[in-house]
Order: sequence, then structure tokens, then C-alpha cells
Amino acid sequence: MAYLLAADIGGTKTLMQLSTAAGEVVLAERYQSADYPDFEQMLSAFLTPVTDCREITACFAVAGPVQGETARVTNLPWQLNSLEIKARFDLKQVMLCNDFEAVGYGIESLSEDELLVLQAGDERLGPRAVIGAGTGLGQAYLIANDNGWQVYPTEGGHSDFAPADRTQLRLFEHLLERFGHVSYERVVSGEGLVTIYNFLRDYRQLEENPDCRVAMVNDDGAHAISVFARDRDPLACEAMAMFFSIYGAQAGNLALTVMPTAGLYIAGGIAAKNLELLEQSNFLEAFNSKGRMQDLMQGIPVKLVLQPEVGLNGARLLAAKAMYN
Repeated sequence: MAYLLAADIGGTKTLMQLSTAAGEVVLAERYQSADYPDFEQMLSAFLTPVTDCREITACFAVAGPVQGETARVTNLPWQLNSLEIKARFDLKQVMLCNDFEAVGYGIESLSEDELLVLQAGDERLGPRAVIGAGTGLGQAYLIANDNGWQVYPTEGGHSDFAPADRTQLRLFEHLLERFGHVSYERVVSGEGLVTIYNFLRDYRQLEENPDCRVAMVNDDGAHAISVFARDRDPLACEAMAMFFSIYGAQAGNLALTVMPTAGLYIAGGIAAKNLELLEQSNFLEAFNSKGRMQDLMQGIPVKLVLQPEVGLNGARLLAAKAMYN
């Protein structure tokens, strides 16, 4: 029997799923990526119950640049080679794609209740774009063709951060001293949220809730900040507000570049998990605040992806296409 193996490989977590060609899930696991020194050891653990891999077609979506048969995870010391993986595990086919390429294809599988319209705009024929903040900042754009949508991944999350006000300028200067180059990913990601929180505490000399600091040390820092923001902790709230403002600005930059009249989609875990904070923020104001292009921006549909496995679904779709080609 033919099987599909899909993986969504991120800097924090990796999702893996083995299914039949008909879509029946045989095996599914979620891993903490940092628990493994490389992807192959994780894959070996996942495939332990599988006795014969020769009829498995695999697609691995990687949070990092993919060049031919090789890929590198940006926020982990992992490198993948599709030919080596195919040979080691005796798989039928192995393909690698960028994680936001998979997200782009996964959008096709979403139902209406897995999307939330943030800005209705004027949806019409044209490109789509997708951006998502999580451990990093992914971006891609989609062009319609006779066979559906063709997805083009980018590394636009590493483009230069442009401060929009004096406080953001101070943040930029702070990061420039530390890193020499300041990308949007440095700010619009999980680590970026922690950086914003620490910066605001010191720059504004705001009082920090000691319970929040303990939670940040003992848990994922970004998660702890979001939890305390939902409980109306002032410093955490200000950090989340600044984060979403910068996030909206970069989403708007992507929209200006691509002109996604068929919709700009917000993916990644941070936005969907903090929906109330997102809706209370000036994300859309920052998105639309593009000077003489503001009216144009207000016509672009903006939708939030609520399905956390959209990238995994996209990887499975790509594996299915590879199987039948």
C-alpha cells in the first residue's frame, strides 16, 4: 500500500504524520525539535513502528532556506539532505520544501471556519500572500495558474527592520548594537517578543511582575508574556501591543510588494493563540498605514489562519502530488 509521510519542521516543534494515500492517518507525533541533535534521529524515532518504508513518499517542510536536495533549519543546527534521507530510510521518494511553501499549499485545504476575516477588503483575482510569526518569521506568495496555486517561498522575514516611531527607533538601536543587522525576524518572532519585553522594561523603566519573570525563565518566554498580557499585566500588554504593531507593518510591506488582491493570510502560532490581543492591537492600523497607499491597503483582504496544522496539511498535499507525478 502507498503511504504519505509529511513533516512540518520548526525551530521549536516538529509535527509528523504518516497517512494512506486516501488520507487515513496511521501515525502522528509532535516533537520538541531541540530534544534531537538532528532531524534524522527524530525521523528514526517516528518510523520505529514502521516495518517497510519502500512505499512511502515523503515531503518535509523546513523552517529555513531550501536549495535543491538540501535544507537548513534557520533556528537550529540541523541540515537535511533528501537523497541521504531517502537512502538511509529506504523511502520511495523524499522532497524538501520551505515551511511557508507548505503553508501556502495548505491554505487550499482550509474551510471557512478555519479562517477569520480581519479586513474584508475587496477580494478579486490576483496573487495571495502569507506571513507568519512563530519561532521565526515566514513569508511566501502565491500565483494562480491552471492547476490551482503555485507557491513561491521567500526569506523576506530577514529583510531590514524599519522603525515606525521613536520607541521602535530606540529598539532598533539596541538591537543594532547587539547584532549588527536587524531583521524583522529579530523583532517579529518568539524571541523578538521577549526582546521587546526586556527592552521596554529597561527603556521605560517599567515595573516588572516577578511572577512573569519566573514564568519566562521556567517556560517559553514568549508564551509567558502572552499569558500575563491576557491577564492585563501592564508591561506584558505593552510588549504585545508593540509586537503586533511591528507585525502589522511588515505584513503591510509584504502586501505592498505582492499586491495580494486575493488575500493576505496571517499564519504562525503567535497570532492565532493571542486572538483577543491581536484584535485589540493596532495591527490593522499599522498594516494600512502606508501613506499615500492607505486606500489601496484597505482594499486588501486580510485573513487569520486558525488551523495550527496548515503547514503539515500542505506538506501532505505536496507529497500526494509527488506520488502521482
